[in-house]
Amino acid sequence: MRIGPLRHRVTIEAFTAIQDEYGEPIETWADLPTNPHMWAEIQSKAAGERFVSGGEQVQAAVSHTVTIRYRTDLTVHMRLLDRGRYLMIENVVDVSGQGRELVLMCSEVQL
Repeated sequence: MRIGPLRHRVTIEAFTAIQDEYGEPIETWADLPTNPHMWAEIQSKAAGERFVSGGEQVQAAVSHTVTIRYRTDLTVHMRLLDRGRYLMIENVVDVSGQGRELVLMCSEVQL
């Protein structure tokens, strides 16, 4: 994997429950407890574009693809924070199957 295109510093957030001052659970987004920051390549996709990997076609409304170094702790229940915009992870694909890099299919959400 060439590191040159990895020029966006993103933060991984997971949906989690914490307690407020009264002990009541509050569902919120929080940085991953271990290594939440990473370098990524972010590419915008055309509306309606689909991603095909190994014959598998992803049908989610993908607005961006994000390429990162391989890691094992990412799921579709997480999002990325990139300079004030949020990218919800729709799918995680190890394109080569060799554990070198991941492509995250993401949809941008407005808060």
